[in-house]
Amino acid sequence: MTYVIGVDSGGTHIVGQALTLTGEILAQTQSGPGNIFLDQPQTISNLTTVVTTLLQKLGRDDCQYILMGIAGVETTGNADQVAADFTAKWQIPTYVISDAQLALLNGLEGHDGTLVIAGTGSVVYGRQNQQMWRYGGWGQLLGDTGSAYQIVAEAMKMLLKDYDLGHESELAPILLPAFSATDPKQAVKKYYQLSRKEIAAVAVKIAQAAAAGNQAATTALVTQANALADEVLGLISRYQQPIPEKIAFSGSVLVHNSFYRETLLKKLQNVHSKLEPIVVSTNNGRGAIFWSRWHQVND
Repeated sequence: MTYVIGVDSGGTHIVGQALTLTGEILAQTQSGPGNIFLDQPQTISNLTTVVTTLLQKLGRDDCQYILMGIAGVETTGNADQVAADFTAKWQIPTYVISDAQLALLNGLEGHDGTLVIAGTGSVVYGRQNQQMWRYGGWGQLLGDTGSAYQIVAEAMKMLLKDYDLGHESELAPILLPAFSATDPKQAVKKYYQLSRKEIAAVAVKIAQAAAAGNQAATTALVTQANALADEVLGLISRYQQPIPEKIAFSGSVLVHNSFYRETLLKKLQNVHSKLEPIVVSTNNGRGAIFWSRWHQVND
């Protein structure tokens, strides 16, 4: 059976999928981290393991091509060389793009449009007429607007404002236990001791409180959703008319929190009413089946 291989090579792990051209997953495997900028030898080794495993399962003769989306490859600037090396190794056409491009390819199924990612961090990507743009994604200190991390930061700022004003805060019953604290000052101390990922995990508790009717928690979500919408609108402003109407939502915050997603979409559609939302729940390796829409693989 003819198939293609899609590989999503990210900072924490690599997922490789062998798929039919209609998207059926024939086999899947994964390996360790895959940011080529942080550790090129290990990334190359892990990618080799993933692809070799899939080829051994299904046979190389029926594999049409391999598409890899590798974190850090835009920084290293060696995508063409990596692709050439792997093509020579397996004697199968291999293409290398960034993991962000692969996410855009998968989320929009090869069409032009916008991809909004909001998980621990956030970033917005767009593509129109073979040109790609990025907005945001500058980390928790300078960006990551609308991310899980910034939702928690927003809630903490609201808690501290209430504390400074001498008011009781609706957020205290949520945030103080989450940070194993008895008062806001202790919560701040703990906050500065935790990692970005540990802080972002508290966003789930804020979302649960909002769903249960906590107005302060709801305000924190709405504030960050609207701020992220502003960044999306900033990226959309770079498009030529008519703008691409497809917009894909990815990342834990947008995929799992419908209230947050709908708040974001409402603000966007107030400006661009024809935007068509897509919720991405598949691994980005699936983007390989849409590669021909971006690039004629038989060239």
